[in-house]
Parts: sequence; C-alpha cells; structure tokens
Amino acid sequence: MSMSRNPVAEVGLKGSGVSLQQLRLFVTLAQHRSFTQAGNALGVTQSAASRSIRELEELLDLRLFDRTTRHVALTDTGRALLPRIALLVDELEVALRFGQEVATAESGAVSIACSSGVVASVLPALLASCRASYPNISLKLHDAPQNRVLELLRAGDADLAILIEPQDSDDLATETLFSDTFCAIVGTRHPLAANATVRWRELSGADLFVLDDTTGSADLISSALAEQGVSNVRPQHLTQAASIVQMVAAGLGIGIQPMHAWPAPAHSLVQAVRLSPSVSRNVVLAKHRLRTLESQAARIWTHVVSSYGEEHRPLQTADA
Repeated sequence: MSMSRNPVAEVGLKGSGVSLQQLRLFVTLAQHRSFTQAGNALGVTQSAASRSIRELEELLDLRLFDRTTRHVALTDTGRALLPRIALLVDELEVALRFGQEVATAESGAVSIACSSGVVASVLPALLASCRASYPNISLKLHDAPQNRVLELLRAGDADLAILIEPQDSDDLATETLFSDTFCAIVGTRHPLAANATVRWRELSGADLFVLDDTTGSADLISSALAEQGVSNVRPQHLTQAASIVQMVAAGLGIGIQPMHAWPAPAHSLVQAVRLSPSVSRNVVLAKHRLRTLESQAARIWTHVVSSYGEEHRPLQTADA
C-alpha cells in the first residue's frame, strides 16, 4: 500500500539552507499580502522579495503562497506554518540581540593601574588569565608608584587598581586578593640560610637593605624592627626589589622585602627566609566607590576576584 507524503514532515530534511531573512520575509508577506509592501518593510525590492520566497518554497519543497497578478494569499500549508515560524523568528531575533549585547559587553578597553612593587610578581599571570577569558577586551596597564596609582584611580584615568592596601581608602571599594608577609634575603652561605624561619631579633647588628616605596613597606619594617627589639642595624633604603637582591648577593648585608617580590629563580647566590613573627600587608583590587564600572571593567573585576582562592592565594607568587 502506498503511503501519502507529508510535506510538513520533510521541512527539516530539505530546509537546512533556509535563512532567517527568508523566514522574516515569509511572516512579513503573510501580513501585507503584497511583495512590494513586504519588500519595502524589509528594505528589499519587489523582485528580490519574490525571488527569496520562491527559493524558500524550493528549499522546503512546499508551496506557501498562491499568487495571481493582483493577489497573494497563504496556502493551507502556509497558514499552518505561519504561527510557528513567526514564533521562531521572534525567538531567533531575541537570541541574536542578546548575543550582540554580550559581544559588545565583552569587547572594549579596561585601564588597570598597578603599584610598581607588585607588577612583576602578580600581574603577568593575572593579565594572561584575563586575556584568555576575555580576548576582545584590551587591557591598558599603568605601572606606577603607589601614590600615582591612587591618583589615576581617583581621577578616573584608571578603571581598576592593584596595589598594597592604602591607609586612606574611604573613597575606594577594595577586595583583598592575598595577604603578603615579609622575608629576609640572605646569601646562600649565610648562617641564617639554613633556617626555616628567621626571628627579627636575629637581624641585630646587620646592614639591612629595605624597600623605600610609597606602599608603607618601610614603615611596617621599621615598626617591626622596633617592636621586636632589633638593635644596632644600619638600614639603607632602595627603590627596587632587584637592587636588594644584588646587594645581598655581593655580600653587603641582609635584605628585607615582601615575599611576593622575591624573584626565587632569578639568583642562585641568595635565598629568602620567612621572618617570624609574621608581619603582613594586603594586596588589594580597588575601584572608586562612587564610580560605576563599565560592563567590560566589571567583568575584569569579577574575573580577578574569582581568580584568587578562599585563602586569597595569588595566581602566581614568587615563593609558590
């Protein structure tokens, strides 16, 4: 017994080349019942509209409209398909608008200011992670002393900042990324090099090289030395962590610097030993409290915060 062909059931088999524009035109033509008016509504000529509907019918292997010189009307099949195709067109257009909004939000530029003391140790892995997650967002980096970083952020010249938690931050919203402790930098042959930790008092009598920056490191170190009874030291202040390493490598004294700034693989003649009791400071992500972040910057903010674990361990640390 021969079976009758169900043309509607074959739409999915022959309709893979159907375009959204053709479906829009089908719905519009069903409304206007005029190729000229439907074409005008979609910005195409009458002949292009007629050709597009003819191609649609060929692709579907269905006759959707009956045509005369003066009249265009839906066939029974066209009337049956119209509600479903109209709904499909609406859903596709909503989905496309959403996709365009997402694409727009995930492109653009974000300016990040970073305190010079944390750029080398914190930023490379973090920027690589941001780029991998948001390849269409351009990240503009400002490497500057902490005071300048705060100026950029407060003036709106930077969207976000990564810096040592400032003392005066009432106008800033901050998220702690990790807590950083201080360590002693000693030569590999120094008696203290064999220790798991070094007590601050054991630094008595030493020539000390410490960071002289705007992040408060020097003040924290000075306070710790006084509180722990360290005596007869001769501190010298340097602006770069690498300079401290070189001075220690030359046998000129002991360095004190944040653990994250310790370039572990960079020098075979020195090593870092944690200072006890622990003295720490927080590295934070900051934004202006009264300034709403643009969508791109908000995405980077969320990504940076989520990139750090529950214990605020950085993506990459020098002592990892």
